[in-house]
Amino acid sequence: MVQNDARAVHTALVLDWSYFMDVVQNKKTKSAPSILVMLVAAVVILTGVFLWVFLKPQASSVSLGKLEGDMHALLFINDGRVMYGQHAGIQISSDGGKTWSTPSGQGDAMGLGAAQKNVLYLAGHDVFQKSFDGGKTWTNPGFGNLPGTDIHGFAVSPQSNWLYANLAGKGLYRSTDGGRVWQPISTATGGAMALAAGLGTPPTLFAATMEGIIRSSDGGASWAAFPNASSLVGMALAVNQKTNTIYASSSTGVVRSDNAGETWTELGGPGEAVALIAIDPKDAAHLMTVSGTGQVYSSLDAGKTWTGR
Repeated sequence: MVQNDARAVHTALVLDWSYFMDVVQNKKTKSAPSILVMLVAAVVILTGVFLWVFLKPQASSVSLGKLEGDMHALLFINDGRVMYGQHAGIQISSDGGKTWSTPSGQGDAMGLGAAQKNVLYLAGHDVFQKSFDGGKTWTNPGFGNLPGTDIHGFAVSPQSNWLYANLAGKGLYRSTDGGRVWQPISTATGGAMALAAGLGTPPTLFAATMEGIIRSSDGGASWAAFPNASSLVGMALAVNQKTNTIYASSSTGVVRSDNAGETWTELGGPGEAVALIAIDPKDAAHLMTVSGTGQVYSSLDAGKTWTGR
């Protein structure tokens, strides 16, 4: 309604201004009626300017089912909300991905992780933050003894709550005390862009690299590529932390493995390349993806069918 009113005022403004200029430029006789018309036109112009400025559509604080920015991380929180990580911080959806809050401005959220008791982690380029209240407030605990601050890939072990941070160009580090002290684990993941943790203590770890997805069965000490790793070229990676079922992007859509990556099933997908995947911890069949164009899609049947949000 506001948008239509503003456009109508703008149209009237243009017409009245044209008449006013015609009077001035052609030096029409300034009779009383003409002067009255000019005064009315001036009032309409000033009123129109006011209405155009204050009634025109303003930028919305949410994006309806579509996200922008560099797509880095996607995470379901236990209370049903969804977090999206990008260069400008995090955005949160409370309605299943239909609408999103404005970016938080916390920094480059390359990785998001959930631990027990509403504890969340945000990690990325020169940022490592921790929340004890499900993301309402955040603290900055520092990077401890990490030999760098450029975190590409972050994961939380579901059973032990151990933290895994992958430093760009350096490799994988593990913390067993919430991020105060870090131990070097492997340099094999130095070029990885995404990290996920499955079951076990130490957990089975998965990393997405430009060459494909690699796996570690011993908590990150050693890594191996899958036989068909060349087809798993995407950076989207998510693991069901109760069953070790893996979802990843491929050259054709979304794939799933029910045996820790030994074999893969093609699920198709939302019809375009997938950039991010997340699994609802309360419903393993509920998946959410973000496409390369920022469109949000949801599946309630473990990837068999998809709906645009």
